Amino acid sequence: MNLPEWAKQEEVYRPNRDRDYFISRSLLRVMAVLTTIRRQAHTAFPNNVPAVGALCFLLGWLLLCVASHTTAFLICQLALEVVALCFLTGQASRRILQSACFAGLFSLLLVLPAFWLGNGMLMLLIPCKTFLTVTALGILQECLPWNQLTGALRFFHIPQPVIFLLDTTLHYVILLGEMAEDLLTALKLRSVGHNGRKHHAIGGVLGVLFLRSQEMSEVLYEAMICRGFTGEYYPSPGKHFHRADIFLLMVFLGYCYLFLSLEVRL
Repeated sequence: MNLPEWAKQEEVYRPNRDRDYFISRSLLRVMAVLTTIRRQAHTAFPNNVPAVGALCFLLGWLLLCVASHTTAFLICQLALEVVALCFLTGQASRRILQSACFAGLFSLLLVLPAFWLGNGMLMLLIPCKTFLTVTALGILQECLPWNQLTGALRFFHIPQPVIFLLDTTLHYVILLGEMAEDLLTALKLRSVGHNGRKHHAIGGVLGVLFLRSQEMSEVLYEAMICRGFTGEYYPSPGKHFHRADIFLLMVFLGYCYLFLSLEVRL
């Protein structure tokens, strides 16, 4: 059988070069958020650090940090954070310090005009406090998973709808993030040739996510009604006082003594 000449010719299709940085950046950001949330399930000390005691210690510790007016007390707080960072992995410490340094530099840029106008050296303590605060929050985030943190909010009498919204939001961020990752990957694989209107395709991705989120919320509502959920969050059975709480209490009392000695100068 003789083939026609046009069928014998080799067809070489070379699409126009195009940049898909917009899709790649969106995909990388979604993957970064998913990686951060998934990492919370594998914290450094998931069973040894009590969530309620850690939150109480953090609130008191931050209150002392905000109320301080001397660099000596801030250096003492920095020493505790350095000790805590030594128990974490190198990657976790680098993530915490990067976020804290960025927040401290941003705060420094905000207070520099006030310092130039002659408001005193106390204005420079604000970036230091910002660095210490962000570092403390990062250490708590690395030591406790999200489910324990949301469960500990019941101890502080946080309204139960707020706890429910936080809990369900964290779960559905992962589900919708995985879906967005699949959609962006498919969009990138199908983007052949030059397309100057990539933002229109992102609108389609957001529309699909909106419809899926609405469908999933209805399914969740029906499932919770079938399981008899009444909106009440009951405390989990077991010990509510750990030995680590004694250690955190002693450390906090020590910092209270340092605060009175250095700030009030008794």
